[in-house]
Amino acid sequence: MMTLNAMGMNFRHGRDFEINRPHGSGDNLLIIFKTAAVIELDGIPQNVLPDSAVLFSVDTPQIYRACADIYVNHWIHMDCCENDDFHKTTGLTFNKIIRLSNSAEAEDIMHMMSREELSDLPSKSRYMDLLIKMLLLRLGDSGRSSPAIVTNPHYSELRELRAEIYSSPGQYSSIDSIAVKVNLSPPHFQRLYKEQFGVSCYEDLLSAKTKAAQYYLKNTNMTVKEISSACGYENDVCFMRRFKQRTGLTPTEYRSNN
Repeated sequence: MMTLNAMGMNFRHGRDFEINRPHGSGDNLLIIFKTAAVIELDGIPQNVLPDSAVLFSVDTPQIYRACADIYVNHWIHMDCCENDDFHKTTGLTFNKIIRLSNSAEAEDIMHMMSREELSDLPSKSRYMDLLIKMLLLRLGDSGRSSPAIVTNPHYSELRELRAEIYSSPGQYSSIDSIAVKVNLSPPHFQRLYKEQFGVSCYEDLLSAKTKAAQYYLKNTNMTVKEISSACGYENDVCFMRRFKQRTGLTPTEYRSNN
């Protein structure tokens, strides 16, 4: 079981800040750098960009320092067995700089850990174990992310927007209305979206509307006209045409078969 020993978020220091533990801290240390820094790995100084992370293995030298007037980081001291089956599934490499594809997701998990640390529930240790594993899985995913994902400055916004499209497709009637959500021009938005996810936003929107319609047809007594409106179509004729193009069945036929 993984255990939390100590943690801190948004710790701020000045230009003179430096940590130098030549024999490590005796446990695993996760550092998430919110500002640029310098870190030594295998005795070699390396520049670290903001929103990068390092997970130190036990007894590994922990040497890092500020490189500007302000230094900010999050940190977690924890015990996590590096040789168990869980670590083999994360793809996470110890003592290696990881560029976070979405630092906000890692921070959300850390906020939950911070709240759980104050609880007195009987299952506290089990909750913390799961949260630490969730965090390490996120870090492992970031380590496997493609350069396009890591470097796209709109990654977080686009990812959240895509999740919103699939959860509530009926609120969107056009690509222009979606581009407004992220304050981008429609052409620029469409290019970034396709680069990010390998599929056009238009195709994603149609897929989301079709999946929503299939759910309503299978699980509710809503009329075709009501489903058309719930999925954001201007009229049921357009809805029926799009539905058949994508499923090979009319809405009525799909409902009868399910």
